[in-house]
Amino acid sequence: MKLRRWLIVLAICLLVAAALGGIKYRQIRAAIAFGESFPEPSESVEAQRVAASLAGRHIAIIGEIVAPESLELRNEFEGRVSAVHMAPGSRVRKGEILLQFDISEESARLEAARASATLATLNLKRLQQLLTNNSVSRDRVDQARAEADIALANVRQLEASIGKKTLRAPFDAVVGLHQVEAGEYLAANTAIVTLVGISEFLWVDFNLPPAQGSVDIGATVEVFVAGHADEALQARVIARDPAVSPQSRNLRYRARLDAAPGIPPGSVVNVHVPTGGSSLIRVPTPAVQRDGMGSYVFVLEANEGGDGYRARRRPIRLGSEDASVAAVLEGLAADETIATHGAFKLRDGMRAVVRERVPGAPAGQAAE
Repeated sequence: MKLRRWLIVLAICLLVAAALGGIKYRQIRAAIAFGESFPEPSESVEAQRVAASLAGRHIAIIGEIVAPESLELRNEFEGRVSAVHMAPGSRVRKGEILLQFDISEESARLEAARASATLATLNLKRLQQLLTNNSVSRDRVDQARAEADIALANVRQLEASIGKKTLRAPFDAVVGLHQVEAGEYLAANTAIVTLVGISEFLWVDFNLPPAQGSVDIGATVEVFVAGHADEALQARVIARDPAVSPQSRNLRYRARLDAAPGIPPGSVVNVHVPTGGSSLIRVPTPAVQRDGMGSYVFVLEANEGGDGYRARRRPIRLGSEDASVAAVLEGLAADETIATHGAFKLRDGMRAVVRERVPGAPAGQAAE
């Protein structure tokens, strides 16, 4: 009897414990679900793509930005302008009509020439039929054929003249400033407007005295634009003149500049040509973080689906450093993206939102 009471008490205790455990389990699950309902913590930072720059000796020379496609549009024939279809600063497509000269006289002459050509062709066909019956001499047929050819040539000549009085864009371009208006009379070979081609890259031309060394095709030079002396743009040498200029006694080189936002052709730039040394990675000083284990940066890896970035701690070994730039000797590779301003807020594996679009980053990973 006593054992039975103890069994009942034990069963009641087990039921109470199970009930309390179930309640606690539901409370924990609710707390977890509540926590998961909040968005993943993230921090807003600025980012920069790492680039290797030149370390060692170099020569600083003056260079010029050149557009791969650029020309001064001129007219071959004199005449009066009947229509202007280009606005200064506008973009035009290849083949688009920019300026039309008055072609009323040529059009009238073309109609007459076409009529003469039609008549000469019909006359030739008639004589060719008569020749089959020996009703006309072969000399007369040959003369008619020559007259038809001359008439058709006159038509083609007038069509070419009309075409040359219709000025079209030779390539996709930006229209420069001009003052040409409809009704204005232009002499032959008048400089009408400058067209600068629309391209994803620019050229940098510079002269180097042979006594100061030479640059190999494919070598990298640094380009510095006025107003941005602390930002080095990378350009790759693609060609050089085969002979020294007889005037300057210099050798002319051309480098391709792929990342050239907002640099107008004709700009004067400083070009640093390497004469020795090796490449070196430099990063903004705010990107470098330190703790008891040493120096490190946060490399930003793009999330799948384009939803921001994931910060990954990367230990580095530093070289020289000043208030704005630090040289990285080990730990980083060119073209990696790192957090700069705001990097101190990150931790390894944390989601990062880039305040400004990372140059070269895929679309959809801009500032949020």
